[in-house]
Amino acid sequence: MTLDLRRRILTDPYSSAPAILIIGKTGSGKSTLANKLFEDDEKFKTSDSRESCTQFCQCDLIKLHDDECIEYNLVDTPGIFDVRKPNDETLKEIARSIVQCSHGIIAILYVIEWGKDTLEQKATTDVILKFLGEKESSRHMIVVFTKCNKKQTEDRYKMEDDFGDYFKTFLEKVGNRWVIFPNPEIFDKPNDPVVERHMNDLKYYIKMMPKPYTTELFEKVRIAREKELQEIESNEKKTGVVETNKKIDAGTNAAKEGFEDEGGGCFSLYSKVILTDGKRIEVSQLNIGDKVCCGEKNGKLIFSEIYAVIHTDNQTVTQYQRIDYLKSDGTKGVLRLTPKHHLFVSHGKTIFAEDVRAYETELLLFDGKKLIPVIPHQVTKEWELGYSAPLTQSGKIVVDDILCSCYAVAPPYQEVINFVMISFRFYLWIMPNPDCKEEIHPYIRYLKQGQWILELIDYFNTIVKRS
Repeated sequence: MTLDLRRRILTDPYSSAPAILIIGKTGSGKSTLANKLFEDDEKFKTSDSRESCTQFCQCDLIKLHDDECIEYNLVDTPGIFDVRKPNDETLKEIARSIVQCSHGIIAILYVIEWGKDTLEQKATTDVILKFLGEKESSRHMIVVFTKCNKKQTEDRYKMEDDFGDYFKTFLEKVGNRWVIFPNPEIFDKPNDPVVERHMNDLKYYIKMMPKPYTTELFEKVRIAREKELQEIESNEKKTGVVETNKKIDAGTNAAKEGFEDEGGGCFSLYSKVILTDGKRIEVSQLNIGDKVCCGEKNGKLIFSEIYAVIHTDNQTVTQYQRIDYLKSDGTKGVLRLTPKHHLFVSHGKTIFAEDVRAYETELLLFDGKKLIPVIPHQVTKEWELGYSAPLTQSGKIVVDDILCSCYAVAPPYQEVINFVMISFRFYLWIMPNPDCKEEIHPYIRYLKQGQWILELIDYFNTIVKRS
């Protein structure tokens, strides 16, 4: 039977034991690996489906070496880096995973399913390293390959021969600490020596790890939790009422705030824009003064200058509206932008990204020469590390071949916002500010005080449409 978080805390009220964090994509075998470490096939819940089974934080104390009394807090994460349909409960469990690691991480077991798309794996790896702190996480990471074939599992040299350039480079970064978790469907005999060898190698790597480390987020969460617990215990003494539920969730709000993004409207750092020379670069590579494609008029391409980036960050996990569509040549296209960002639809109107509907909303696709209508076939939510919010002189920008607005959050009235932003452009002309920070530019915050005007326009516009 799975030991859930509430029972875990009651039996061991957030032990200060260092965490062994198990991470990886959905279906990679994280929970199965955890059970093998415990030598208990039913300790952590597992699933044969491709959907994420671990939707809640699974954790328990473990001793890996019979000759030692050292305990570790083994934490099986609820798909932190592969949440496709997040809801409030999932976010709470992600926050609880962070709380479980707030006393430090001794080892990160990065579970990778062998044979999966390398580009997708690379993107996932980048997110994990940045979120956990690239320098320290590399020193504490052990790669665990799953679903390898029989020859690879039995012969380490055969596995090394199968590594491409990407895995060779990545494994060098983590000190070439890697093992194989033998496929239970192939190596199913009790006390199989091949299985024992790989598991002993994994335990040895964990034993040789340097002292636990924490990130700024984990440290913040630990301090917040300790402060909340002191306040709860003080209140218990005054009232005589035991507040168990509050103790369980102490620190989770701080963890959730650090995980969520409240930055407004932005693009994914990996989204691509088009420069005047036709080169495509990621939004994260844009500089003030770059000219980017923002559509076409009468068959002539229009480029507009980047005059500001109101905020940017590569550490915050951000919720995006993912919009899948087909390009004119039949290839797949994907646009990611925050739900409250504006983008253009037919007849030059703008709407919020969260209002885009599959098989219904008509977006504007840039096919290399002109803008043509395109209807997305799938709209979902995703989480990705980082965001950036560039502004062009025209207020428009083609991102991932879709015509988008540079604006967000306020009711989508493109020309009205363009007019309001004149003052911001004038401000930057007088006081240039090339540095981009996580917080929204203070002048933009000042302009937002007048957002009620746009909301009033939107209110009366809705009444007129209904009448």
